[in-house]
Amino acid sequence: MIAAAAVLLLVLISIGVAVFVIRSRTPAWPPPNWIFAACDVGQGDALALAVGPAEAVVVDTGPDPAKADHCLTLLGIRKVPLVVLTHFHADHIDGVPGVLKGRKVTEIETTNDPDPPKGAAEVASWATSAGVSTSVAAAGEHRRFGPVSWDVLWPDPNASPPTPPPEASHKSRRKGRRQARASPRGGEEGSGPNNSSVVLQVTVATRDGPLRLLLTGDVEPPSQATILAAHPDLAADVLKVPHHGSAHQDPDLFAAVHPRVAVISVGKGNTYGHPSPRTIALASGAGARVFRTDEDGQVVLFGTAGRLRVAIRH
Repeated sequence: MIAAAAVLLLVLISIGVAVFVIRSRTPAWPPPNWIFAACDVGQGDALALAVGPAEAVVVDTGPDPAKADHCLTLLGIRKVPLVVLTHFHADHIDGVPGVLKGRKVTEIETTNDPDPPKGAAEVASWATSAGVSTSVAAAGEHRRFGPVSWDVLWPDPNASPPTPPPEASHKSRRKGRRQARASPRGGEEGSGPNNSSVVLQVTVATRDGPLRLLLTGDVEPPSQATILAAHPDLAADVLKVPHHGSAHQDPDLFAAVHPRVAVISVGKGNTYGHPSPRTIALASGAGARVFRTDEDGQVVLFGTAGRLRVAIRH
């Protein structure tokens, strides 16, 4: 039970019907039958997929161990069979010690790109100290824990990017040079680590059918276009918007996913301009109800595929 002063907002997401909002100041947390959570960890990603009682697969851990620990504690998570780290930027991995704190963690899986080296070395050290095994995600890999299964779509060294028209390619190179600006904690726009993020196509079995989620790390337009070319069927109920809602997105990805819910994991007052109004418009234009952790706090999906609900906790 959370403190009575906390505020919970429940939103019923259903295609073709009204959105109903219910407010309560004394709710139980997490909501029953919760499926997915985006933690409020500031400027970074920390996600959880419920796979059993008090058990979740964690995808990224955010920049702050205390905030990662707090989120999982609120969710009642005591066992983590797998942590997936999409890439080694600090805003996705520095919360690892908080996930390890007081929990049984079995495995940490990472991208195949050990860049930046400092981040890769830190993850290896934390895993060794905690006695946790490590592995590397591979495109085509299929895994399942409880009702949750997924396929790894990216990084895929065998995928070929679509070939743009010559003029489009020239514009893309000029745009890429303009976008390559330094971000000391989150990498650069157009950086290798961002574009090597692990991307998961997740399916959750619910009472009335499967719920699909696309978890995208920080992939940017070059990787987004290549993923879409290799996997045209990216339709999903829920999209974790790439790279904290950065302006640099491929509109075709949003159109292909056509989500009912879009979640942006982002920090309040960040200096990167995340999330971009353009990206919010892309998600809304694709049909999604947009939730963002800087304004909504912790975002939790629960219910079933047919009656999908969203709870937010400030």
